[in-house]
Amino acid sequence: MSFTDPHDLAAHLPAPDRLALFLDVDGTLIGPTYADRERGIAADRIALIDRLFDLLGGALAIVSGRSVETVDPMFKPLKLPVAALQGADRRFADGRRFTPVQTPEERKALDEIALAVKAAYPTMDIQWKIGALAIVYNEGEPLVAEVTALAARHSGGHVEVIPGRVSIDVVPRGANKGSGIAFLMEHQPFQGRIPVHVGDDIPDEPGFDKSLDLGGYGIAIGRNVAGVDRRLPDHEATWAMLAAYEARWLDDERAAAQ
Repeated sequence: MSFTDPHDLAAHLPAPDRLALFLDVDGTLIGPTYADRERGIAADRIALIDRLFDLLGGALAIVSGRSVETVDPMFKPLKLPVAALQGADRRFADGRRFTPVQTPEERKALDEIALAVKAAYPTMDIQWKIGALAIVYNEGEPLVAEVTALAARHSGGHVEVIPGRVSIDVVPRGANKGSGIAFLMEHQPFQGRIPVHVGDDIPDEPGFDKSLDLGGYGIAIGRNVAGVDRRLPDHEATWAMLAAYEARWLDDERAAAQ
């Protein structure tokens, strides 16, 4: 069965006491451009996330290539569970955080990648994170394959080089959104629920696969993904789906109270 309408998708999401919702940010909750990042997320949409977090009993997390430190300001004043750095850095809503310990080899690889990219492609924007870095560009950048190959050559096998629509993320070895989702699913309030990962980019594909492995599924935003039969056209449709899901359960609660 294939779904492409936000209201249909909302109608078929698991019930709030069964759903574990994992949301990507860039391209999924906001558009993929620099202007979209600067604009951020509107207050009324943050309020919707807050209500959904309560509706799901806290089983809502952000899964992103961003760092925890750049995710939190986007959702202020909320402090949501996060699997950041492509799943490597995990933080629960109560503040518990599981941050990878960087090895000397990883640090050296990051330094060498940054130096090599800056020397060969001086217009590329290199953004440092805790234990990782991102090479950021506009969507459609023709040099992505070249820069990815250069970064991989300098990785020494010590870090993962993950290309996407608007950035190449260089993160701890073995990190991906699937591993981040799997970690959160081992803990309450996610444990025992049905995982649904909503994302738009190539780095989201491990999240789709892991959600399927754990009895759930993925929702692809803006692109067709093999093995994913649920898709929405853009980030605005993501918000339409989330709003429709909330409205559905509020209507059911009102009907039950009458």
